[in-house]
Amino acid sequence: MPERNSKNDIKIKINDIEYSLHEVVWEDIVGDSSIQTLEEALKIQTATIKTYAYILKKDKKYLYTFASYSQDGCFGDRNIIPLGVVQKITKISA
Repeated sequence: MPERNSKNDIKIKINDIEYSLHEVVWEDIVGDSSIQTLEEALKIQTATIKTYAYILKKDKKYLYTFASYSQDGCFGDRNIIPLGVVQKITKISA
């Protein structure tokens, strides 16, 4: 589903390219190295994560995000999230 653009969307411009701020909800792996009974071990659950970031790129398999950038146009706080674990992407408005 295409996202709606709003004049109130939170946007930044880097190297003449505009990026919008998004909330990305996704399912993450959880690990535990402790020794447990079978009953305890089967209680482990994945974590639902909310990431607030700008979308750098989205292709058929992955979502590339960044949350900080430098004045000279470099990107920081980057993530690559497999689309198969993404539950929701919402554009943030002011």
